[in-house]
Amino acid sequence: MGYIFRPGLHACDVAGSLVFLDLPADRYFLLAPSLNTACLRLCSGHDTDPTNQLAIHRLVDRDIVRSIDGAIRPTLCAPLACHTPTGRNRGIEATSSSVITALAQYAFAAVDLKCRSLDRVLNGIARSRLCKKRVLGVRSARDPAEVACAFMAADRLITLRGHCLVRSIAITRTMVARGVAPDLVLGVKLRPFEAHCWVQHDNMLISDDPGTVAPFTPILIV
Repeated sequence: MGYIFRPGLHACDVAGSLVFLDLPADRYFLLAPSLNTACLRLCSGHDTDPTNQLAIHRLVDRDIVRSIDGAIRPTLCAPLACHTPTGRNRGIEATSSSVITALAQYAFAAVDLKCRSLDRVLNGIARSRLCKKRVLGVRSARDPAEVACAFMAADRLITLRGHCLVRSIAITRTMVARGVAPDLVLGVKLRPFEAHCWVQHDNMLISDDPGTVAPFTPILIV
């Protein structure tokens, strides 16, 4: 018998503590220590101990994991490649049209998040990203830096507190429209708990600097 996380539930290991994102419910949560240990063992395939089996039944009862046929184990979000800056200081300047596009995407993302759930917004991005990647592939390596510069210029014209999610959604949509398929990453850290969102293309950071995202462990990559 195998186990998987229920659909819509994502998890990562932050220094031995499993952090969960229930995307349909738009909430993060932790497990009690005993269940945390059992779930870690389950994910690593070390779940044959009878005591651990009792804890696994509790995980099933709470709909954290679901049983399926086959030797399958729940999958934690994998770490990403090392981050490097976009090269925003290579003399690339944002054009007026690219800044206007960035501002429009900002507005669209902000309104979209008010009108639809985060789950629906991210699923839509995933579908369009996959479609563009199949049809157009990845264009020049300079495209991500151009988008990053446009949003840096747009940031100087608007004020949005705690806007990493809106910004990341807007950047991702702009890049997808240009035929580039980036990763939109949701990450978390503990003590204190904090969530952050950023965009990267391969190992190139688009929306942040390496020092900003370093403390965060990816929990969902779109």
